[in-house]
Amino acid sequence: MGAGFIHKCDKCGYSVSTSGPWEFYRDTNGKRKFYGHPVPESEEARQRGIYGLSGNVYCSNCDKTFDIILVEFKEPSQDSLWVWCGRCEPKDEFKKKGAVKCPECGNINLILEPVGKKVTCPRCNKGKLVGHMMWIS
Repeated sequence: MGAGFIHKCDKCGYSVSTSGPWEFYRDTNGKRKFYGHPVPESEEARQRGIYGLSGNVYCSNCDKTFDIILVEFKEPSQDSLWVWCGRCEPKDEFKKKGAVKCPECGNINLILEPVGKKVTCPRCNKGKLVGHMMWIS
């Protein structure tokens, strides 16, 4: 179930938005495509199944957001409940700690949803980014 988050500096007001996780599938050419939520957005998506979950995450090192794969499964799932209950087996490369990392700097501490540990604001270096859920689908 995807959600949208805002992470705002408690000193300077700088903010960044993140969202996800989102279901995806791969077309016949292997290209990643949005599956749809809560139901498949196309007949192709329904037939192909859910290949994994992606998200729009934030890297505080780069001060950028990226659309990245959070997990990809060994086999596509036709059952979204299995996906959301964690019953789909991840590909081996997604089982390792640090498998999901920033495509630019390699940072493994990417931000999707609000975290307990506050991140120093990359703009003012004085405040902390405080996250809140803005919406849920």
